[in-house]
Amino acid sequence: MFYLLLTPLLYAYSSLGARHVQRLGLNVYSVGAFNYVFSALAYAVLYLLHPEPLAPQVLYGGVVLGVLFAVTYLFFVPTLFDRGVSVMAALCQLSALVPMAGSLLIWHEQPTPVRWTGAVLCLVAMPMLALDKGITDDSRLSWRRMFIFTGLVAFNGGVLLALKWFQELSVPRQFDGFMLTTFCTATVVMAVCWPLYRGVLSRPVVVWGAAISIAYIGAAMMIVQALRFYEGVVVFPFAEATAVALTVAFAALVWKEIPGRLGLAGIGVVTVAAVLINL
Repeated sequence: MFYLLLTPLLYAYSSLGARHVQRLGLNVYSVGAFNYVFSALAYAVLYLLHPEPLAPQVLYGGVVLGVLFAVTYLFFVPTLFDRGVSVMAALCQLSALVPMAGSLLIWHEQPTPVRWTGAVLCLVAMPMLALDKGITDDSRLSWRRMFIFTGLVAFNGGVLLALKWFQELSVPRQFDGFMLTTFCTATVVMAVCWPLYRGVLSRPVVVWGAAISIAYIGAAMMIVQALRFYEGVVVFPFAEATAVALTVAFAALVWKEIPGRLGLAGIGVVTVAAVLINL
């Protein structure tokens, strides 16, 4: 249960950190690049402490996951600057449907009826939480917004599915090497794109990159551990929905962005789902 509960906390920390960096006026892309640098360094230390040769499929899988991580981030950043996209950015949490489908169709998971109910409630809560705070007068659909939404769902879903794939390999001793490969690859992608997003190197960028990397380092680790005890059909919607609920709650307490009835109802639904999933 510890791993399952810590995962959305790290997700929420990452999202709130990115929003705060944007409020500070820093180059969010550059901060993201250093997220991956420090994440790679952390996993390099872990790998050196317990070196383990990587199977070819694990190495290639790490490269693919690294590309997915970086591309997902590149799609995510514009949503911080365009409030009209906020509805779709929050609804992109429905990317949990990708690994859910994989868990059912590829690995044939069969959760209990009670856990199934909890997972469905999480899916119901996501749009409730998104629509509460996201709707503005500029929330009309456009091809650009649809492109961002589709990209976030596809690539973020791919990230989650790749983590599920690794857990199913049953090679836990290779996890540190797998994530080291992942974050090194993500760092390379962000470095290649540095001129495109006009990267900026400054002390605040490096400091915030290091601070937010805590979420990146821990979240993947917690998800893989949670998948040892809970079905992917349960873990992914719970993590995504609870992270949104925590973000809304934090915004209400700290930034005084009080949620409306729909948002409060969404938080309540997530709470009930958490209880059901852990029965």
